[in-house]
Amino acid sequence: MNEPLGERALQRLLAMAAAEGDGLAPPPLPPRYELVREIGRGGMGVVYEVIDHQLGRHCALKTLGAGAGTDDEGRRRFAREALAAARLRHPHIAAVYDATPDYITMQLIDGEPIAAAPAIAPRLAVELVRDAALALHHAHEQGVVHRDVKPSNLLVEGGHVYVVDFGLARSIDAASSVSLSGVVVGTPAFMPPEQALGHGDRIDARSDVYGLGATLYHCIAGTPPFTARDLPALLRRVVEDDPRPAARDRDLDLVLAKCLAKEPERRYQSARELAEDLDRWLRHETVRARPTSFFYRVRKRLQRQRTLALSALAAVTVTVLVLGPIALGESAARAAANEAVELAGHVASVLQEAELFRRLGDSDSADDELEVGIDHTREFLGRHEVPRARYLLGRLLRAREEPDEALVELDRALESEPDLAEARFERGLLLAARNDLGATERATAIADLGAAAAARSVLRVDLLFGMAELAKLRGEHQQAMELLKEVLEYDAMHVPARVALAKAARALGQASLAVYYSASALNVRQGFGPLFLARESTTLPTSILGLEGALVDYSDKVRHADDHSPALAWRGLVQLRRALRLEREGSLDAALDAAQRSVEDHDATLKLHSELAGALNNRAVCSMVVDRLQAKTGDGAAAAEARAKAGADAGAAIELDAKMPAARFNAGLVALRQATVLRALGRADAAATQAEAAVKAFTTARSLAPEDWPHAATCAQRLADAATIAAVPR
Repeated sequence: MNEPLGERALQRLLAMAAAEGDGLAPPPLPPRYELVREIGRGGMGVVYEVIDHQLGRHCALKTLGAGAGTDDEGRRRFAREALAAARLRHPHIAAVYDATPDYITMQLIDGEPIAAAPAIAPRLAVELVRDAALALHHAHEQGVVHRDVKPSNLLVEGGHVYVVDFGLARSIDAASSVSLSGVVVGTPAFMPPEQALGHGDRIDARSDVYGLGATLYHCIAGTPPFTARDLPALLRRVVEDDPRPAARDRDLDLVLAKCLAKEPERRYQSARELAEDLDRWLRHETVRARPTSFFYRVRKRLQRQRTLALSALAAVTVTVLVLGPIALGESAARAAANEAVELAGHVASVLQEAELFRRLGDSDSADDELEVGIDHTREFLGRHEVPRARYLLGRLLRAREEPDEALVELDRALESEPDLAEARFERGLLLAARNDLGATERATAIADLGAAAAARSVLRVDLLFGMAELAKLRGEHQQAMELLKEVLEYDAMHVPARVALAKAARALGQASLAVYYSASALNVRQGFGPLFLARESTTLPTSILGLEGALVDYSDKVRHADDHSPALAWRGLVQLRRALRLEREGSLDAALDAAQRSVEDHDATLKLHSELAGALNNRAVCSMVVDRLQAKTGDGAAAAEARAKAGADAGAAIELDAKMPAARFNAGLVALRQATVLRALGRADAAATQAEAAVKAFTTARSLAPEDWPHAATCAQRLADAATIAAVPR
């Protein structure tokens, strides 16, 4: 399942997402219903708590919104589908009582979404998802598929899970034309690829299995399988990318991977199969899910990232050719050949991940990724002496900036196989980078780079760089400069090309240009790469998924500044993302260090531009993360200091820009956090005072925010939390 995301499907999903937050007034209701309160709202409508006086019970009543298709025929279809779901009877399914073209009434569950409970234990999450899977299997047996399985639709009440919102379901055997006005229904972060692509005729029980897997992943990892800064990027990740392992338990990760397979035929074929495998895991038995084959992963990599995949595939091909003759005759050699193929794919993946981390300015994570690949390759070489494996080790060592060790491995590879062109090209690049080449080494480098045409797995951008290095060695500096500029047209963040351009400029007597390329190389290496992308302006991220605080983009205010303030701000947010990732992984000390670095980068920005309300606001968010991490590590005094700094920054941002909703929201978060701490210390009066300040801040933020403000739902929830604390008798 790697079909590109169609424009039509993308536009439908964007329209669905845009429908969220629409102000929908409750429809006229029969006299039997009394409206109590609004429970929540989303792209499909608004949910209210009502009292059914005829039956003497509280119910959840859902109106239909733009996301459901509000034309008359669409509403009638929706009602028919909801009534089909009403026949479901299962202890883990919230019942549908009634449906009309205007509303649906359902069993009211006084519980929380499955992922809302803090630090939910993986075993408990597995038990709850298993029960939900059995409930969905019952629905599938009755011919009904849910289509919107996600954490907020699995409610936990007293340790009992309920699958809710079957009002969005449809009959499995219904024709594809009987869909909700052609709208793709579901929540992007939890929908399967076939749903994201708009293939309504392919949505079946296995689509719900995907939703269960994505929900369990979220419970364990604290984040959905795929996240992104905007909806189009998220949808493309759902269709094209594979999720990273989340459980740190091999069997459970295999179960999750099977649930989240791109192709429905590779998932569990029923929700009951998933429930049975989860039961096996709970009983500490071997699960039936198995890892995907290496050749399947290579095929998917080819479809997703064709250029990089072709490089990896070429490496695999040569490995097989080298080992093929002996593999036919000896079982041990055949096993070595299979391992070599796996190794080539593994190294390609490691190099790709490490490069991504480097471009985010996260050198520590890049080095960690490369270290794993180096250890894995050396472990293979301890059992099998294969020239191509030596070459792969040389590539990893060069990427980790250990050129002397890399040269040793490449020389060993070429001793055994002198015609291994990829190894010669790699050695040529390493030698050309040296400043003190002797005549023999220069001749070797020129010969090695000249052999690049025979290296089938060399990417075009690397080949261009190699030819530039060859021109430099021959003293053709102007030609080298032209080739290096072409490298930057392919890849504006290519650090070695910028370094080489600086050298070429110096050789040509262009001192100012040499300084520029030297400085730009350093800036890119430090995570400032976006400044050098081929765009007219640089836009900083406006949000980080998984972060409660509200960030703002103030790049337009410093776009023409003659300093590095935009780059400093970018690096600060890179460090913040790294801190959040490390926190999720349980590396609290490293996370705290990254969060403190994010504050320091904003400190540097504000030294250059003290008037930037946006930078003050963003530094407040970074300090809030420091507060949380200090509290987790047991340093209450340091946490209080960070919290005070966050509050001061939010207040200063408000003074500079009184109409910034993000600053008001962040001030409310700081006050609410302080109220929570004070209440835990038994200081009820002080806690109530802080809670009242939070209520005021959240209320003002809501009044200033635009209708499509992404933090609106969180703001409303935190406002309710603050009001609860403020209302406690003193």
